[in-house]
Amino acid sequence: MQTYTDIPFEADFWANAKPIFDSRKLINNQNDIFFCFLGKSNNPHLYVQDLYQKGIRKFVVSHWLSTFENCQEAIFIHTPEPLRLLQDWAVWHRNQFAIPVVGITGSNGKTIVKEWLFELLNDDLPLIKSPKSYNSQLGVALSVLEMRPQHQLAIFEAGISTYGEMQRLQAMIQPNLGIFTNIGEAHSEGFRSQVDKISEKLNLFNTVSALIYNRQNPILAQEIANFAKNKSIKLLSWGTDENSFFKIKIIKIDNDKTQIFIHSELFNIDFYLPFIDNASIENAIHTILAALYLQPNLDKNILQKRLLLLKNINMRLQKKEGANGCVLIDDSYNNDLAGLKIALDFLIQNADNQEFASKTLILSDMLELGEDAKIYSEIAKLLQIANIKKLVAIGKKLTTYQHLFKVENAYFYPDTNSFLAAIGKDIYFYNEIILIKGARAFEFEKICQHLQKKIHSAVLEINLNSLAHNFLYYKNKLDKTTKIMAMVKAFAYGSGSFEVAQLLQYQQVDYLGVAYVDEGTALREKGIYCPIMVLNTHENNFYQLIKYNLEPVIFSFEILNKFIQFISQNQLKAQPIHIEIDTGMRRLGFDKTEWQSLADLVINNKNLIQVKSVFSHLAAAEDAQHDDFTQQQIAIFEEFNQFLSKAIDENYLKHILNSAGINRWLSAQYDMVRLGIGLYGIDSSTAQQAFLEPVATLKAVISQIRTLTPAQTVGYSRKGKTDKNTRVATISIGYADGFLRAFGNGKVQVLVNGQRCATIGNICMDMCFIDLGDAVAKEGDEVIIFGEINDIQQLAQVANTIPYEILTNISERINRVFYD
Repeated sequence: MQTYTDIPFEADFWANAKPIFDSRKLINNQNDIFFCFLGKSNNPHLYVQDLYQKGIRKFVVSHWLSTFENCQEAIFIHTPEPLRLLQDWAVWHRNQFAIPVVGITGSNGKTIVKEWLFELLNDDLPLIKSPKSYNSQLGVALSVLEMRPQHQLAIFEAGISTYGEMQRLQAMIQPNLGIFTNIGEAHSEGFRSQVDKISEKLNLFNTVSALIYNRQNPILAQEIANFAKNKSIKLLSWGTDENSFFKIKIIKIDNDKTQIFIHSELFNIDFYLPFIDNASIENAIHTILAALYLQPNLDKNILQKRLLLLKNINMRLQKKEGANGCVLIDDSYNNDLAGLKIALDFLIQNADNQEFASKTLILSDMLELGEDAKIYSEIAKLLQIANIKKLVAIGKKLTTYQHLFKVENAYFYPDTNSFLAAIGKDIYFYNEIILIKGARAFEFEKICQHLQKKIHSAVLEINLNSLAHNFLYYKNKLDKTTKIMAMVKAFAYGSGSFEVAQLLQYQQVDYLGVAYVDEGTALREKGIYCPIMVLNTHENNFYQLIKYNLEPVIFSFEILNKFIQFISQNQLKAQPIHIEIDTGMRRLGFDKTEWQSLADLVINNKNLIQVKSVFSHLAAAEDAQHDDFTQQQIAIFEEFNQFLSKAIDENYLKHILNSAGINRWLSAQYDMVRLGIGLYGIDSSTAQQAFLEPVATLKAVISQIRTLTPAQTVGYSRKGKTDKNTRVATISIGYADGFLRAFGNGKVQVLVNGQRCATIGNICMDMCFIDLGDAVAKEGDEVIIFGEINDIQQLAQVANTIPYEILTNISERINRVFYD
C-alpha cells in the first residue's frame, strides 16, 4: 500500500485512467481511479474495500479508515478536497489540447444549443461534447477528461448556482468561442440580482475570441458590453434591431416552419427552421451562427438539410414497455462514448435480479469518433463488462470493426431500414431488456416505435431523478441512524410499483411498504430483495408471506393467533411481525385495553414470532389545528413502547411518522419513518412543497381538431357550447383513464404548446374536448394534463379531493414511461 498527498499529473498513476465515483456503476477499467466525494448521507470511503475486491487499485480519499490497511496493493492520494483534485486534473488535461473549444452558458437552452451544434457539425469533423446535461462542477470535469487526440472540436456547457463557481469551470473549459444563450429566473436564488448572475456567468468568457448572444435583452446586452471593454472579444450580437452585428428577420410561414433572414457584414443568408416557438427559434439562431463561425465554408444547402432534421431534444433515458415481454430503454437521440457508459449503467440497474432472456443493445455508429479502431475496441470492452448477450450494430463503422465484438449473438446492418426490414424474419425479440442507443442521423426513433407495445396514446411519465431527489431530501432531514420505509402500495401511488421499488432499492432504502400480499409477491418475483412490510394480511395469504419472505402487520388478536398457529403447525422458525397500535386513528391496531394481553402473547411465543417493529398512524400530522391531538398520539405511542420493551425485553424498530409527520414532527422520528406521498413530490401540508420535485407528468395527445360554430355543440348531453367560431380539440384521455368527469365544462385547464386550454363539454369515457382558443396546435401534438408546469393540487381542488386520489385513479391502461 502506498499513500501520497499529491502525484504529478504527468505520472503513470493518471495515464489511461478515468475517474469513477459511484461504486454501483459499471467499472470499465481496473486502472480507473475511485474518488471519494462525501455526501450529506453517504460516505463512499466505506466502499473502498469492496472496490478493491473488484480490482480497483487507485483511490482519492479525504478521510482515512483502518480498513484501508487491508488494501495492500492500493495507491491512495489523501487530500482534503477530492473534487478540487479532479478539477485540477481536468485543467491539466485541457491544457494538452490546442483545438477550438466552444463554451456555452445561460439560464436556458444550454443543452439544446450544444446538442444541435453537434448535429450540424459532427459529419464534418470529429468532435466531443458534454454528455447529457453535464454542466456542474463535477460534470464539466468529467466531460473535459473525455477529450482525445482525434478530436478537432470540443463543445462544453457550464451551469452555476451561486458566486465563485464559474471561475473553476472556466479554468477547465478555456473556451475560444462563447455562446450566452439567454438570462432568466433559473438559479436566481443564489444571487443578489440578475446583474450579479450575468456578471458571474460572463466569467466563462474571459479568454474567448468571440461571443455570440441575443442583444434583445437590454440588461444582458449592457453587461456584455461592459464585460468586453478592454478585452479582445469580437461581439457577435444578433437581434431584430439595426445595432445588432447579425440583423435577424423572422417570418413564421405555417404551423410548423419558420423562415429566418440573417444580414451582416460577413454574409446575407436565409434558412427554414422546423419550429415556430420562440425558444426553439432563439436556440436555432445561436446554433447557426456558431456553426458558420466555426465552419465558414459550410455549404448552405447542406446546412439547411441538417437544420430541418433538428428536433427538440429529449435528454432522458426513457424506460418503456415493449412488445413480446420486452422492456425498452430509449436513448435514441445521440450516441457518444460517455453517453453509452451512462446508458449501460441504466441498463444494468434495470436488469438486475430480473429474468430477462437477454440484455440487448441496439447501437449505431458513433459519428464523431472517426475511424479509430482503439475507440471501437473500448466500446467492445464496455459491452463485455456489461454482459451484453445480443448486439444489433447499425452503420458502416461498426460493420468494419465487427471482429472486435465478442457477443454471443451479434447482428450487423448497414442502416436502420435494413434492420427494420429484418425484424420478424432474420431477427426476433422476446422477453429482452433492450437499450436503443443511436446517433440522430440513424433515426432510431423508428426502431423504438416498431418495438414498443402498441397501447394507449396517453402516458404517465415518471421522473426517476425527481423520485431520487425527494427520497434524499427527506433522508437528509433525518438523523443518520433513522431508517426509511418507502410506501409503494397502490401501484406506488399510481406511478408503477416495481420501477419505483427498484430505484429505491438502488438508493439503499431500508424497507418497502405495500398494502397487500400480492403487491409484495409481484415485487419479489421481479427481483426486489429488500425487506417488505405488508399492511393487510389474511390467513389465506400466510403461505405466500413465508414463501416470498414478506413481513406481515399484526393489528388484531385474531390474525396474530392464526399466524402463530400456522407457524407452529408448519414447524417454521420464528417469523418477523410488525405490530400496529391504535393511538387515535381508529382504523386498525391494538388499543390500550389490549396491551397486556398482547405482551403476554408475544412473550409466550418468542420461538414462533419476532417483533421487528411497532408502529402507529398519525391522523392529522399535516394540520396545525390538530397539533394537540397529534401530540397526544405520540405520547400514547411512547407510553406503549416503554411498556412493551420492558415486558418482552427485545429491541425492535419504532415508527409513527408519515410524510407530513417528517415535515412537522421530526422530534418523533424514532428508529424509522414511513415515506409515502412526499416521495412522489407532494406535501400535504404544502410547507415543504417548494423543496420537492414533481415525479409524475400525465400527457395525452390531440386526436382531432375541428371548428365549431355557435349553432353546434360537442359531447354528451350537448354540454359543450360556444358563442363564436371555436377550434375544439379531441384529446386521448377520459374518465376511464382517471381524468374525472368533474374536470369537464371548463373547470380544468391543460397545456398545449405552453398555452392553457380549458375543457369544454362533458368528459367522455375514453376522450374529452378542449377549447384551443389562440393556441398554436395540430393533430398529434402533446397535451399536458398535470406535471411540473400544471399543478396536480389544482386538479384535486376542482374535484374536491386530494392528490393521492388523483394519482391512484390513473388507470393501468395508461402507459408508464420511466426516465432518467
